[in-house]
Amino acid sequence: MLKCDLRKDVTRRSFLKASAAGLASLATPIKGASGFEEVFSAGQVRRLSPYLALFKGTICVGVLLNGQEALLIDCGDAGTFEWARNAGIEIKQVLATHHHREQILALLRSRHVELCVPAAEEKYFASVLEYWNTPASRWHIYNQHPHHWMLPEPVRVTRAISPGDSLKWGAATIKAVETPGHTDGSLSFMVNVDGLKVAFCGHLLHGPGQVPDLYCLQKGFQRGQRRISDYHGFLGARETLKESLQRILKERPDVVVTSSGSVIKDPEASLNLLIDRLDTLYDNYVSTSALRHYFPELFQEFEGRTDHLPFRPHLIPPAYLRHIGTSWILVSEDHAAFVMDCGSPRVIEALEKMISTGEISKVEGLWITHYHDDHVDAVPQFLDKFRCPCYAVEAVAEVITRPIAWRLPCISPSVVKVDRVLEDGESFSWHEFRITAYDFPGQTLYHGGLFVEKGPDRLFFVGDSFTPSGIDDYCIQNRNFLHEDSGFFRCLDLIARLKPTHMFNCHVDAAFTFLPEDCEEIRQRLRRRRELLKEILPWRDPHFGMDEFWVRCDPYEQAVSAGKKVQLELVVFNHLAEPLKVHLRVVPPNAWMNDSPPNALQSWKDWPHLIVPSRKEGRFSVEIAPPKSVPPGRFVVMVDVAVPDELPFPRILCGFTEAVIEVTS
Repeated sequence: MLKCDLRKDVTRRSFLKASAAGLASLATPIKGASGFEEVFSAGQVRRLSPYLALFKGTICVGVLLNGQEALLIDCGDAGTFEWARNAGIEIKQVLATHHHREQILALLRSRHVELCVPAAEEKYFASVLEYWNTPASRWHIYNQHPHHWMLPEPVRVTRAISPGDSLKWGAATIKAVETPGHTDGSLSFMVNVDGLKVAFCGHLLHGPGQVPDLYCLQKGFQRGQRRISDYHGFLGARETLKESLQRILKERPDVVVTSSGSVIKDPEASLNLLIDRLDTLYDNYVSTSALRHYFPELFQEFEGRTDHLPFRPHLIPPAYLRHIGTSWILVSEDHAAFVMDCGSPRVIEALEKMISTGEISKVEGLWITHYHDDHVDAVPQFLDKFRCPCYAVEAVAEVITRPIAWRLPCISPSVVKVDRVLEDGESFSWHEFRITAYDFPGQTLYHGGLFVEKGPDRLFFVGDSFTPSGIDDYCIQNRNFLHEDSGFFRCLDLIARLKPTHMFNCHVDAAFTFLPEDCEEIRQRLRRRRELLKEILPWRDPHFGMDEFWVRCDPYEQAVSAGKKVQLELVVFNHLAEPLKVHLRVVPPNAWMNDSPPNALQSWKDWPHLIVPSRKEGRFSVEIAPPKSVPPGRFVVMVDVAVPDELPFPRILCGFTEAVIEVTS
């Protein structure tokens, strides 16, 4: 058994030499897997049986030996092939558990290896350019499946494997088992060798009772006649995941190996623990969910639960308000209009009719609650028609003024000119109304609330963040933070302090309000959720497993001529209560590298790094340029991430995020 502890002062090259020298010991029998360490670090080789080993590179790779030839289950980055070459092993085949790029990045350049992939996901290996070139993968994103952790370019597929297929390799037999959850077409591979049965499940789970992240579980589903998209499906893949876990247990493996490097020695207890945790977490979510108002038929099994947040009663809106689509309209005593959001030309048409009938005299302002397409799609036409100033808080303005720089759910390509960016708590007078703008990071981090006062009326326009049944946190990609001073905690504190007489959701005709005791009840449920997330997500702070944009590229997309340089900022949000050190590396497309890829043997310690203060964003810029010989087209630039202090070992995330570069002629 050999290992290279990256916390010690050793080089990866010296580790590869040591691995090559010691690999002969793989032929020595051992007694089962009971003494196997449950978690092991990058740069380690572990043996499960004479012909089955694990190599921990950027992911955990299964290594099945047949003489000096090997079949790999997943392969990670090029470091796996460097290790095999130094060990005198020829890699002949790779079985991919699922299509996410971190599983098989090495095959972008090692194209001589046979690749076997899940049949349900074959197109995400061989025809991936269709994804990157389709506008539906870029704009108006309501579906998160397939996830954007797609390969940046296609790879050659040798065989598509269906559930139930069997393979033979040397002394081993391998059976493919259908295990969707982390992705829709994931397979797990049951390996029988040397009297041992091992399940390789990819990222279906992380460790006992844990999943690697929540964002891959954002999935739409159907109950009865009601079908919802991924956007509305918080933990929507949980039932599919539970079925997959049961399929693994039915195979009765001795151990389960995950891509994260965790080896589960008690599958029944560990997988059942995850099932229980998923159910408990989902129950907590449902107890305060705004979706109970929109789609009650989705939650019929929870009806009558007295331990869930009760619905708030409906209130009649004041007579000076109008509601059209997702737009609320304030009408002053002298018939001027102040409009909130414009997602459809229908709003413009209705306002023109109101002007023609004398119901209003003119439109004097537009407030944007948040960036979602059903609130901003028609804003450019609106502003062109009514020539009024546009208002937003800074977080909203940053997105709607340059949407091409962002990849977010429900994002619209419409570019909005914001005339006045309001500070948090900034007030102004409009006719007989006193209006105050607030940063209101509820439904999405990029969201504003508008507090309107007139006489005894204290109206709070909360965008989409609340309904009479609770909070709108059903899309985790919206970045719903659970820190005490941010996210819905901040929103609840504002509501409790402002004591609105009426609250207004953009999609709900009736008004409602939350009392201070309602706000406190929601706070307690969110604190409980935070504890549940700590159990189910393997990070020092669970936000890293629920905020997929904690590392992002700014801009997400930009255009450049071949041979010209562009600036790309790498942005990191630190969810910890202490500073966070992060190493990052930009990986250009193969077509840009002229056979000179990033050094596979380079330690993550040599990548550029930054130290990000607690609960803040950190940034640094890199300069990249497509060579003059590159033809026009869309290219994906990936970013590798390493978190050295993530316990118990450094965490390396290859291709964790990306930017799109449009090379023009």
